[in-house]
Amino acid sequence: MIPLTAVTAAKSEANPWLGAVYAGVFTAIGAIVVVLATVQTENWIMMLLAHILVGIGPVLGYQMARGRIGSNWMAILGGAIGAILPVLIFLIWPLVVGLLDKSQSIGRLYLASLVGVILGIIVFLLLGTVMGQNPSWVGTGFTFLMAVWGGAIGAFGTAYARD
Repeated sequence: MIPLTAVTAAKSEANPWLGAVYAGVFTAIGAIVVVLATVQTENWIMMLLAHILVGIGPVLGYQMARGRIGSNWMAILGGAIGAILPVLIFLIWPLVVGLLDKSQSIGRLYLASLVGVILGIIVFLLLGTVMGQNPSWVGTGFTFLMAVWGGAIGAFGTAYARD
């Protein structure tokens, strides 16, 4: 007879590359919504709501890679709050998420944000170099910038999480 038991899918050790992919995809989806909200409407409320999706993306990515998606709602709330000011997202987001998520270090989140911003700007400028004088690449460049930023945070968040 096989006993029927409930098991959890939580992983004690997760792949940081998988965390980077998940976080990058979730953040890219949020960035696409930001670009579409910016192009389609000039409503500030819609743009702020779209930026909240960008802030939630990295948190969902590293939680999904660890098999604990939605387990820590305070981290998701921190990602949403940290993304309210779009211009300062790279500085405020790690602080707010680090304060509300007990499994992440604020210093490592700042390091991940710095690495992500540097790599994202490099990708942004390379894409601008390839696209040339056509200004329509800026939305795509922003999406790539945010996806690389979210992916870096997802990799760090997956690799250095404390249980």
